[in-house]
This record gives sequence, structure tokens and C-alpha cells, in this order.
Amino acid sequence: MTFTRNVILYASILFACGIGIASAKDWPEWCGQASRNMAAKSDQRLPDSVDCGIQNDAGEVDIQSTKNVKWVARIGRRTTGSPVISRGRVFVGTIWEGGDEACFLCLDEKTGSLLGSFICPKPSRGKLEAWAISSTPTVEDDRLYFVSPHQEAMCIDLKILLGKHNPGEMNDKATIEQLSLKSILWRYDMFEKLKAYYHHTASSSVLVHGDYVYVCTGNGRSWVPGRIPFSPLTPSLIVFNKMTGQLVARDDEQIGEQIYRGQYTSPSLGIVNGKAQILFATGDGICHAFEPVDPTAHVVPDRWTNTSLRGPIVYFIDVREKDTGGLLPSEYARSVNLLSTLPNPALPLEFRFSMNVPATTPIDVIPTASVPDVPVLKKIWWFDCIPSDYKKVPFYPHQIKGDGRGHPCDIIGTPVFHSNRVYVAIGGDPNHGGRDSKGRIVCIDATMTGDVTEKAMIWSYTNMNQSVSTVAVADGLVFVVDSAYTVYCLDADTGHCYWTHSARQNATCFSSPLVADGKVYIEKTILAATRKFELHDGINNRQLTEYSSHCVANGVVFAVIGRRLWAICDKSDHTER
Repeated sequence: MTFTRNVILYASILFACGIGIASAKDWPEWCGQASRNMAAKSDQRLPDSVDCGIQNDAGEVDIQSTKNVKWVARIGRRTTGSPVISRGRVFVGTIWEGGDEACFLCLDEKTGSLLGSFICPKPSRGKLEAWAISSTPTVEDDRLYFVSPHQEAMCIDLKILLGKHNPGEMNDKATIEQLSLKSILWRYDMFEKLKAYYHHTASSSVLVHGDYVYVCTGNGRSWVPGRIPFSPLTPSLIVFNKMTGQLVARDDEQIGEQIYRGQYTSPSLGIVNGKAQILFATGDGICHAFEPVDPTAHVVPDRWTNTSLRGPIVYFIDVREKDTGGLLPSEYARSVNLLSTLPNPALPLEFRFSMNVPATTPIDVIPTASVPDVPVLKKIWWFDCIPSDYKKVPFYPHQIKGDGRGHPCDIIGTPVFHSNRVYVAIGGDPNHGGRDSKGRIVCIDATMTGDVTEKAMIWSYTNMNQSVSTVAVADGLVFVVDSAYTVYCLDADTGHCYWTHSARQNATCFSSPLVADGKVYIEKTILAATRKFELHDGINNRQLTEYSSHCVANGVVFAVIGRRLWAICDKSDHTER
């Protein structure tokens, strides 16, 4: 990949961005902070109007034709993660230009010039899908933590990756691949070691808290039975020592059996009355709070133990060309005397509707598996975010000629902690479950313990489509966008909806809203982050944002639009120098 005149584009004359003292606030992880709240305070003014300019005959952006653009850099053909900023460096996961290798680009925060690249190594196994690095990384000092698209948790030494190199090495692919391997401090293959089978790619971001890294394994249930194995007993949340990569803890919730399809959410951190909670929303629609790892617990490296499914077994009923009569799955099973046609169940059954039945557990045996013999994460509380009336609706995925509606959803967005409360929206993969299925956002009291589904709900809002986005909470308001690109402004205390706005027509939203400097940024739309609706001019650009979410650091908004990363700041009160 050549990052020269045709690749990296930035202004020859730099502008000071913002007013007064710089905030010097980085954005070093997904959502900028461990609470995962997509909101940031900025002591520098951010723009409400941006023009991305025109391209010259060589296809380069004419920076002088732009408005409120500091610099712009060309990145790969697909960017599914979001940028992060740490200590003057911008990291963004993408695809290597001219190839299909997943990679990170590291750019200079001030100029957009290339500082280095990391090409993600591919494990030696069967054909792998060509996805970018979808896991937005966490940068702590000179270490970068993420999950590769090949289901490997990794830690990179940035001192090695970004050390002094010859200029020619910046663009030599073979050299960069060798340097990338040398920079890996540790890696853990969750696919190979844990049998964590995922769909498409690993998209969750890791949580670094204390001496540990909390990672979603991404273990899922295949919609192509026989092609991808189903491993219901594989842990969904695991923990590594951040320095050594040793596995030190796991969950024991057996979530794999309960999921609807896959798991893509990221763990987050809450501090409730001075005590930390690890928040983790799963593919069965439940938001969990776990105690952090006990650093005094004894861990024996690489020791394994056998475990068995405690039940129930999830049994999917294929409802193609069948009239379910509005019955719950269990009621329908009784009405057609389904149990009389099945083998003797080894455990109690939980019935669900589906279409083209996914990979399932045999009902006449009790599954067993080998799992890491490490301390088990202790639950503090758990909350079922999916209303019971949603669960009786069949799931009609697009690719088998269904209408894509009615999926009971799961959780893909990240739970957000704010003032002893957790905010989380439900919604399944729009590629499989339907953009227009009914969604929900809940506000949960995080101070309780046990099963808090009935007692901890402060409010719930259901007049929305499903959402795969992470919410932003700021100034007593909650901003959430659903999969149909409708933005909602809700009261953080009551759930009252002040306004809605359709940010984009006939499109599916995979991004999350950013709130900063009294504004809401979502794709090319900029809104006032107030109870009174106000639409700003927004970002003028012919290209679109597909998956990435914007971030803000040191008075600059960083936005992936099209195949470029744009550094946006307010330049109205400044002159060239």
C-alpha cells in the first residue's frame, strides 16, 4: 500500500483548532471511556457545518475547497471499526489497499501523515472471510489491545511497531508483515482454544480495567447448520492478564445455549457506590453485571475441566408456511403435540419460533465440553431486556425469503453506565433480523442484586425500531439511533421522548451517535443536543458512513466517511499561519 500523494491527503498549512486552552483529552478506546458513554465534554468549539470539498483530477481532495476540515487521509476500502486517539496518534482498523488483509493504520493526529501500519496475521485454518478489524482498539500507554477478525485477542507493542524505521519500510508490505509479527506481545486464539465460533467477524472491543483485559469471545449459533459448529458451553466473557496474556477468569452462564444468533457487544465498566461492575450484554438479550477479577485468586495456567449443560435446551420450531395462531412457542408446541414426535428430552426444553432452523443442541443428550479451569466471574445482577411479548414472534431472516421482521432481538450495542444507571438498546443483526423489527431501550438501576428484571427498571421506551447502536447520555438526555436511522432524544430520568429525526432515508444504521459540545453527530447529520429540536447544516460529503462511529479528541471530530478519515474542527475564528 502506498501512502503518498494519492493516499495520504492533508493540508500543507495547519490551522489551530478550537478556542482557548486545549482540552488535551484523548479518545483511547471504544466510546472514549470505560463507561462506554458516547458523550464528551469539549472546551473547544466543534463545527455544526462541514464541507468536505472537491476532488482534483487525480482524485485527491483539494483541502483549500473544504470548510472546517483540518486534514483528510485515505484509508482502506472497508472500515468497520471506529478511530481512537492516544498521545498524538490516530488508530483506525481497515483493509489493506490492494489486498484483503485486515490492518491498523496509525496516523499523526496533527497532520494525518502515516506513522506506521499493522497487518493482522491470519491463523492457519480454513478459508477466512475478508473483514477489516472491526474491534475498535484500546490503547494504554504503548500497548494496543483488540480482537482480530479471526477471533484472536491480541496485544501489540507500539514501541516496536512505531519505532524508527527506514522511510521505504512504511510502504513495503512484506516488511510490515514481519514487523507486525514482531510487535505482538501476546495473542490468544479463541476459535482454536475455546471453540468460540462466530459469524462474519469479531466486532466487540475489549475493556481494560486494572491489570486485566475483559473480552467477548463472540461465540454464536450458526444459521448454516453443518458449516459452522455450534458450541453452547464455550464462555462468552473471558479475562486475560493484560501484561502476559494469561487467561485468568471466565463466565459460567452457559449463554451459548440461550443466544438467538451471535454475540457482538463489548463489555463496559460501572462504578456503583465506589465498587466496580463489569457490564456485559449478551446474545440472549440479557444485561449482566459481574464482579471484577479477584487479583488474589489462584490461577493454574492451561488447566482444563469438564462441564455439562445445566439446561434448558433451546428447541427451535420451524414455522415456514405454518399458522402459529398468535400462540407462544410453548403453547404452539402443546397445540400440535410436538413432544410426541420428539426423542425423550434429556433436559427441560425452551421452545422458540424460527424459520430455517439454526444449529441446535440435540435434545436427547446432555452436552459436555472442556473449558478453562480458571476462577468464574461472580454475578452481581442480571436484567432481561427483551419483553416477553417480543419473544413469541417468529424470526424471519432476509436470506431465506422472509420479510426480515419479528426477530425477538438480542443486544449488539454496548451497555452504557451513567450515574448508577445502565442504558442499553436491543436489536439483532439487521442483515439477518430485519431493520424494521420492534426495538426497545431500557434504563436499569445498577444498585440492586440478583435477577432485577422486574424490580430495577427505571423506565423503558419501545416506540422505536431495533437498534445495534450504543447510546449517549449527556445533560439529562439520552440519544439513541435505531437501525432505520431515526434519532431519538429521550429524558434520562423518565424516558420521555422530546423529539425524533430521520437522519437518513431507506438505509440501515450500524453507527452510534456521538454527543460533544452540545451537538449530536451521526454519520453526516449534526443536531443540537437539546430538548428542543434543531437541525444544523451537517457534513457535506457525497460518500457515506457504513459501520464506523465518529469520535472526538482535543477539539477535533474524527469521522470515517467513504474511504477516507476526516479530521474536522471549527476554523471560523482563525487565520492561516
